[in-house]
Amino acid sequence: MTAEHAEHRVLRDFAIDPDHADRTASAAFREARRRLEQDGHFRCYVCGSTENLQVHHRAGEYMFANVLDFEKVKAFCEEWDVYGYGRLLKNQPLVTLDDVRNQMVLCQAHHTGVNHEDGGGGTGIHSCSFPTWLAQKLALPGADPVPQPGETFEAALARIQRHEKPAAAAPAAA
Repeated sequence: MTAEHAEHRVLRDFAIDPDHADRTASAAFREARRRLEQDGHFRCYVCGSTENLQVHHRAGEYMFANVLDFEKVKAFCEEWDVYGYGRLLKNQPLVTLDDVRNQMVLCQAHHTGVNHEDGGGGTGIHSCSFPTWLAQKLALPGADPVPQPGETFEAALARIQRHEKPAAAAPAAA
């Protein structure tokens, strides 16, 4: 059995940031944000917080607007349909990344948050791998495997040990 331990990875994300318009809150983005609020989705998708909220372009990042296939973005938004808009708007084309189907409400910690206490690791979707980021939503209560802002690896390890299920033994070889 592998003993519990802190895992430290250095992720290097290389991508070309194509030419794109300067970032502004378009009318479509403002409408998407308003709709998310009106429909009761204005809470962090990961932790449920209603503080320090930001709206994240989840399937297609704004900077990639000029290189993305919007039909593929639409299909992805229908597959991973966090608020039901993909199904609801299935017969409408997706023509802008500011479309409500491409938005996800996140608190600052789960969007861009970085925990400098641990040397730069992060809690936000822009600062850790997708499986690590998603574990913050899917973990047992108290067992979130990502050190939270201001929490050391040692404190996170102690917290997780109090809340995790006992490790299952590996199946015997046949």
